Amino acid sequence: MKMKKILFVVLVLITKQSIGQDLHLTQFYMSPLTLNPALTGVFNGNYRFTGNYRNQWSSVIANPYETLAGAIEFSGKSGDFNRIGGGLHILSDQAGSSQLTTNIISGSVSYNFALSRNMDYYISTGLNVSYSEKHINASNLTFGNQYGDAGFDPRSSTGESIFTPKYSYADASLGFLWYHINGKRHNQFLGISLWHVNRPNLAFIDNDLDKLYTKIVAHAGMEFPVSGKADMTPYLLAMKQGPHTELELGTLFKFILEERKGQILGGTNFYIGPFYRIVGNQDVFAFSDALILATKLDVGGFTFGLSYDINVSGLVPASASRGGPELAIQYTGAFKHQNSKTFCPRF
Repeated sequence: MKMKKILFVVLVLITKQSIGQDLHLTQFYMSPLTLNPALTGVFNGNYRFTGNYRNQWSSVIANPYETLAGAIEFSGKSGDFNRIGGGLHILSDQAGSSQLTTNIISGSVSYNFALSRNMDYYISTGLNVSYSEKHINASNLTFGNQYGDAGFDPRSSTGESIFTPKYSYADASLGFLWYHINGKRHNQFLGISLWHVNRPNLAFIDNDLDKLYTKIVAHAGMEFPVSGKADMTPYLLAMKQGPHTELELGTLFKFILEERKGQILGGTNFYIGPFYRIVGNQDVFAFSDALILATKLDVGGFTFGLSYDINVSGLVPASASRGGPELAIQYTGAFKHQNSKTFCPRF
């Protein structure tokens, strides 16, 4: 009975979090268009494809949360020093036994300003416009009023407001990015983005005026050598959305396996390292959520990413420390030969 209560609390918390907060990916550095619109088109090359897949809570519920996303971006010169970027992103997520489904299509544009003729300092500004659709299978939900002395009675009244099983909304988001390049293996970057600046309404319940909180995202990182063939790439991500906060920080150790001279899209690199996620809400300022093991591999224009969340929060009795795996893939290409000048880091 105790375990059933724990599982019930877990499901309630997860469902509320899914409706009230944005979806997130552990490998935020492999999903630029959901991190900051200013990252659109900020890469070495002319086009980039990105795919992401996440599976979570399969150890807790029969219908685990699944997220699938894909993006395409383009980047080109604007004058002698600046660049312009554009991208399209599609995401689909299904959460739990209620089949809470979120489908999002968004477009992003950015403009990348070179702050010097040496092309070593840049700022980028970006805009994202999206259309989101949410729907839920209310017949799979159960409520306290349906439980009596004889147990659960599906014919009993739920006592809840009438559900609107489907709704949609449009919103807009803004982003800013600064970065500095000291060389092919030296860089620093800092970005901030504001999501849902128009605060669209979430309307699963009739006459509900529950507006989506604006989300503030700050992210930073750098790359620097620690030996002749190894670099460190520490990352920091901080998010606040209404009463919810999240902090993820860690580092990837980069090992250069093959370096192709004069080519910015070539080479083979292997990355591995730990991350840690801390979350908070209106009741608890901060508590540990997950220890993350992450790895990445560059092979020419391809980048493959893999991570696994090890749950370390109060949900451990139900999750058995199992969080979820996440996969990512990127391919970056160029329409013509690129020179050896690196104009941006691999974020």
